Amino acid sequence: MATLRPRGGRLWTSAEAARAFRVGVSSVKRWTDEAELESVRTPGGHRRYTLKALHHFASARRLPTDLLPPLEPDIHLPEPPDITLFEALVRGDADAVRGLVMPPPNGLAKRATFLDRVVGDAMREIGECWERGELGVDEEHRASHMLEEAIDRLRPPIAAEGQLALLACPPDEWHDLPLRLLRLFLEWSGWRTELIGANLPWESAISAVTRARPAVLAITTRDGEPFRSAEFACLLAHCAEAGVRVVVGGEWARGGGGTKRDYFRFRSLRGFERWLRTRQQG
Repeated sequence: MATLRPRGGRLWTSAEAARAFRVGVSSVKRWTDEAELESVRTPGGHRRYTLKALHHFASARRLPTDLLPPLEPDIHLPEPPDITLFEALVRGDADAVRGLVMPPPNGLAKRATFLDRVVGDAMREIGECWERGELGVDEEHRASHMLEEAIDRLRPPIAAEGQLALLACPPDEWHDLPLRLLRLFLEWSGWRTELIGANLPWESAISAVTRARPAVLAITTRDGEPFRSAEFACLLAHCAEAGVRVVVGGEWARGGGGTKRDYFRFRSLRGFERWLRTRQQG
């Protein structure tokens, strides 16, 4: 089958890239927006792609390249990793885990997408294997601790100034790994953080807000049930009076906040990044 070549022979349009990958243009644009597929912008603001970027993306995603022209001999792509983060976690290979938990060096949106796609997907797959009985509790705990170590190694120097965020899990939620991801992202954004951790009673959350006077109280959990309680409503009222913004994360959540929009819900770090950027700009 003949390969495709863009007009002018240099940069590819979104439509040409989509035809080469045999996908819709919307997929190419989504990959670009989520920082998976590197692009350049024309003076008019249009997306364009180098042949090297297309080959690199295809290699990482293991997509076919038969419709792409070959690269010049002097252009070398990095070899895709021979082990995924999930596989490294299952094997208990801590060195490999640390090597794979390496977000892009620049761009908060790119880093948020990396943590969602690479780390979040591996966490989810580990949990599903445990639920199916394919991994023991010890293996699930080992995987969580290896990820915690790898994530905490990425923390920047603690900011001397900046707004403070408290991070906690609600009552009966013992998984605080998502909190560590959120803490890392906030610290990359110049915030100070205080990680309170798992299984925090609502009355203790009120005490923490009174003591620390944060700008944000961030809560993550796998289940939305705790936020239907009267105790959580009391916490919201206390935070509103203190001028503290409450944000709640978890895969169950959908953006937009509660019935009265008195707190913000997010399902991904990318969604939280958008909210935080809007907040800071406002």
